[in-house]
Amino acid sequence: MRPLAIHQITAMEASPPDLLTIAGQTGCQHACVFVHLPSPNVPFPAVTRAMIPEMQARMASTGATVSNIEYFPLTEDVDLDAFLYALDIGAELGAHRLVTHIHDHDDNRAADNLARLSALAAERNLAVGLEFMGLTPACASIARAVRFIDLAGKPANAGIAIDCLHLVRTGGTPADVAALAADYFSYAQLCDGPDLSVQDDYLPEAMNRMVPGEGVFPIAAILDALPGATAVDVEVPSTTGQQQGISALDRARRAVEAGRRLLDAARPSR
Repeated sequence: MRPLAIHQITAMEASPPDLLTIAGQTGCQHACVFVHLPSPNVPFPAVTRAMIPEMQARMASTGATVSNIEYFPLTEDVDLDAFLYALDIGAELGAHRLVTHIHDHDDNRAADNLARLSALAAERNLAVGLEFMGLTPACASIARAVRFIDLAGKPANAGIAIDCLHLVRTGGTPADVAALAADYFSYAQLCDGPDLSVQDDYLPEAMNRMVPGEGVFPIAAILDALPGATAVDVEVPSTTGQQQGISALDRARRAVEAGRRLLDAARPSR
């Protein structure tokens, strides 16, 4: 059985330690958490240094570990040293990779910072996942993400993320995924949506997604196109579910069970 992770925003109101408990309760092997919020206005629960002992205790009791740590945006004036505190927290938790987005429209400068971030990550045994999306115009397609990885010198610990929502909304297809060499991929995220339209601004949908398999996204084809070793998480925030009073655990269980069915049915060819 392939490992599966649950993303923090699938159970938005849960604390990071409680997310690890939810991971265990839903049969997930990992959890994706926030350790760095670039703005105090970002409403996501984040791990603090004071939480580390409790996080470690929950990992020991549930068997679930931390996979991704978020998020480390590369802006035009980014100070990479400002990330070190959070990267060290991630390393202490035994995280697998950090997540970054590119907001800098100077390709060469952004690529240089991606290379430097990858080096800082490698020092802490972390991989790097570059997430493209229409919400970051500087890196708004799978092709742009690949370009930045190449410009950065294709660091051994860096790759791109395939989020089903961002792939579809930026016009990407399973064929685009299949066309890339296996070593370009870092991780993938499962969710669904009601149509295949291409959009520049879809933030409301990004925070209110459909359970995998209940929409029209070509999730099965995407999973088949990805290398079989690609890490996968379920990222299904549901403001609608929260408003209806559905508990974080019940929302998470429904999303994870659907994601697990699709993941178990996948037949990757590489």
